Amino acid sequence: MKSPSWLSPKLTVKRSSVDKKGVFVGKPIRKNEIIAVFGGLVVRKEEYARLVRGRFKKAEDYGLCLGSGFYLITSREGKLEKADYFNHSCNPNAGIKGQIMLAAMKNIKLGEEITFDYATTECDEDDFECKCRAKNCRGKIRKSDWKKPELQKKYRGYFSHYLQEKINKSKK
Repeated sequence: MKSPSWLSPKLTVKRSSVDKKGVFVGKPIRKNEIIAVFGGLVVRKEEYARLVRGRFKKAEDYGLCLGSGFYLITSREGKLEKADYFNHSCNPNAGIKGQIMLAAMKNIKLGEEITFDYATTECDEDDFECKCRAKNCRGKIRKSDWKKPELQKKYRGYFSHYLQEKINKSKK
């Protein structure tokens, strides 16, 4: 089966120091260049919760939260694709554009791992211990991190549409 997601041909998946595998740059990426477009199946929260108890036991097997009660998953069979290997970092070089695109937040050099802060997409996932080892590592990634004013400022323009709407409403 063909992958439901699109990854830039400039990227490659290989061993990562953050987690088992990660996505790395094979050719330099320019700021705001689209790196990936996530695709798959949209499932409701109840089905996602059932799948989490079964197939989503690996940290890298991750569903992208699209909004309250909706998730985008690669497949119901638990098969991983290259787009499943984008790791979290508290000092990322990529961020979410719209709802399903990942874009470079800065110029990214050959050999760098592509990471994004999961706080820019999380809506009701469980908290998890961070492994990024960045100087500014938060230690624990919480589902409410998107509410932090310093992160809202840092990731302005790189939050999922769903979370950006929540941020906009909270400022009214």
